Amino acid sequence: MIKVEVNLVGTVKRDATMRTDNKTNRQYLSFVMSVNIPNGKGKGRDMEVLVNMYNAHKNDVSLYVEKRRVVAQGSLAIRRKGDDYVFYLTSSHLSTKDVPEQDSITGELQFRGRLRNDNVCEVKTDRKGNPFLLFSAFSSEKVGENFISIWVRFIRFSDDGEDLETIKPVWMQPKARICVSGDFQISVYDNVFRFSCIVKRMEEYVKEFNK
Repeated sequence: MIKVEVNLVGTVKRDATMRTDNKTNRQYLSFVMSVNIPNGKGKGRDMEVLVNMYNAHKNDVSLYVEKRRVVAQGSLAIRRKGDDYVFYLTSSHLSTKDVPEQDSITGELQFRGRLRNDNVCEVKTDRKGNPFLLFSAFSSEKVGENFISIWVRFIRFSDDGEDLETIKPVWMQPKARICVSGDFQISVYDNVFRFSCIVKRMEEYVKEFNK
């Protein structure tokens, strides 16, 4: 499970239209926006997001036209498509007023998944000598007959004076299931999107079975 509540700043790439949800018969506003994700070496890569917003008005269509700057807030869904990803935003708020000039994405990640089979984490120290953890985990979902996994890289910092045992719980073992929440980050490496998170909270996930 990967859920991200985000704030996106970008540009409308495809004009908005009004559509109808076939299951609920509700109308919603829909358009594609792009958010540039830098790679540290230059332009980076545009992240294209299909934005859908319910409870919109038909008059709103004229606001979200190609090349218009926009701020969009809501729940971001990430899906694998081959070796790449596609992004869908169910928006709770849209605005074309006072939009920053710089593209950006900020958000809060809720993650449930599983640690690696080996080399679970790497321990490093910051400039003050405090330890911090680097680790990766994946979340899987069934698509058709196959399971598709999305990997996220996590960083857990310690407070001043905390030791390794405090930030690395005993349950953090190969294949352990975890729940994590924290600050969501996205970057580009070799033209591929990479996802990471600054950990605020984490705990072992123990699946409950019906008695």
